[in-house]
Amino acid sequence: MKYYIFLDDSGQLHPKYPYGDYFVYGGLLVKESDYHKVNTGYKKLVNIIKKEKKITSELKTSDMNNSTRTRLLKGLAKLSGEQIFVTVKVSTLKRIDFSKTRDVVRYKNYLVKRLVQELINTGKIPKKCSFTEIHIDNQNIAHSAQDSLQDYLFNIFNEDNYYNVHKQYQQTSFKCDFRVLFKDSSTNYLVQAADLLANTQCHILDNKPNLVRLLKSNHTVVKLPDEVVY
Repeated sequence: MKYYIFLDDSGQLHPKYPYGDYFVYGGLLVKESDYHKVNTGYKKLVNIIKKEKKITSELKTSDMNNSTRTRLLKGLAKLSGEQIFVTVKVSTLKRIDFSKTRDVVRYKNYLVKRLVQELINTGKIPKKCSFTEIHIDNQNIAHSAQDSLQDYLFNIFNEDNYYNVHKQYQQTSFKCDFRVLFKDSSTNYLVQAADLLANTQCHILDNKPNLVRLLKSNHTVVKLPDEVVY
């Protein structure tokens, strides 16, 4: 059984970012059997809005008015798939050297890992899932970051299967391969949807809590660091 995860980020993972104190990964978890219908449904809605507004390029969340945001979120909520988020209050991070790209990439990998772990723990990614393909907005990310995340997730979630070989195999163990693809959002409609969701979750944290009514009621949010309440 295969699942897709589509992610984009909002905010900046840097303590001196002047426009907010939160960094968010947001997006969708979609079963392979639902992928075509979800992708086609969201693409159709986006193209209707672009035609009405005479937009020929990508419909960017940063350029949307409130009515367009509301319309897209309501349409997205009617489609299959889980709306998923991991958020972090950046000012509370004490042990990251933000001047080192490697440290920042490692923490971003950790955020995705915590989100995947929550989806497994809640059964939204079932134990019988054998392959998870993650699409993330590319944002000029180096291939080393792609390899780093892909290997990190595989090693974390398959430790019992490939490293603890001296132990008896547990039938309930999670055994899943991962592929990470960094995509150009201009040609990937569900990465565009992830951009909308991540941006909306950032607005919710930045004193616009009423926007939560536009998300699915059973959406997943992992708030980090664990001991910080916000």
